[in-house]
Amino acid sequence: MAVVLEIEDFPVTDRVEFLREHMLASPVPLVLEPRRGADLLVRSRVADLGCVHLLSTRAGGGDVVRSERLARDDTPPSLMVSLVEQGTTAVVRDDAETVVRPGEIGLYLTTEPYRLRFTDAALRHTFQIPLHDLGLPLPLVRAQLGRAIRPEGPVAAVVSAFLGATARNAPTAPPGERVRLEQPTLDLVRLLLTRSVADERPGRAASAASLGTRVEEHVRGHLDDPDLSARSVAAAFSISERYVYAILARRGIDLGDAVRTRRLERAARLLQDPRCVGWTIAAVALRCGFADHAHFSRAFRAQFGVTPSEWRARRWA
Repeated sequence: MAVVLEIEDFPVTDRVEFLREHMLASPVPLVLEPRRGADLLVRSRVADLGCVHLLSTRAGGGDVVRSERLARDDTPPSLMVSLVEQGTTAVVRDDAETVVRPGEIGLYLTTEPYRLRFTDAALRHTFQIPLHDLGLPLPLVRAQLGRAIRPEGPVAAVVSAFLGATARNAPTAPPGERVRLEQPTLDLVRLLLTRSVADERPGRAASAASLGTRVEEHVRGHLDDPDLSARSVAAAFSISERYVYAILARRGIDLGDAVRTRRLERAARLLQDPRCVGWTIAAVALRCGFADHAHFSRAFRAQFGVTPSEWRARRWA
């Protein structure tokens, strides 16, 4: 399911009542507290990624509150993983405030009261993950609350980038693709939560389970890197090149094909780029990682059905 909610076209007098009813009926019921004198604006998108519920919201003009009474309702106990993309969000728990800035991740539980306070037009993406599906000890999860997780270090940076890309693309993806995002989301959130106990059993299990996802994300994020190879991936994760190929094969990814396709797509863009009109075909091929001009021409024709020269000529026809 993917749904979009906008209230800009509602009469101002109707917005508060509509949103209050809508938020109380949401998967995690909340109370709306408008700020006096502020314009209440909300634009949200939701999508289900298997057991994970995604809510992306751009909002301003009020706070949302999970009261003590609501925290005792029958909502499945869940961890809320909230990535801020624009503006700031403050998570208030037990009178302590945690400010979450762009790129950072805030965590809170549906079983505890909290208040969310955000700057006008702040954009945040929240992933609701049932604790049963997360499968981590509750004390370990609680230990991560009350602080903003910055995108520093390899784990936090990868998780932040993955959650952001997922939030931007999942709502418009076909249902089958959304369901397939469940496992990598769970794997990476588990890894994020256990990175401080990497040498203990939960940390080792999370690291092992998420290795395939991390390798895949690394490859996708470095396809434009001319030095990307099985050797560079193996070095990044301290594993063998053979194991890199095995991991990617299980995920239906051929590293050579993926790199070649991305480089050919880049070459196609350069061949029709006015700024590169003076470049020879050989120069474009070399810029995109093809040392052999003849090999480049054959690969290009196999990919696009025309030679590089014919492709370039189309731009100026």
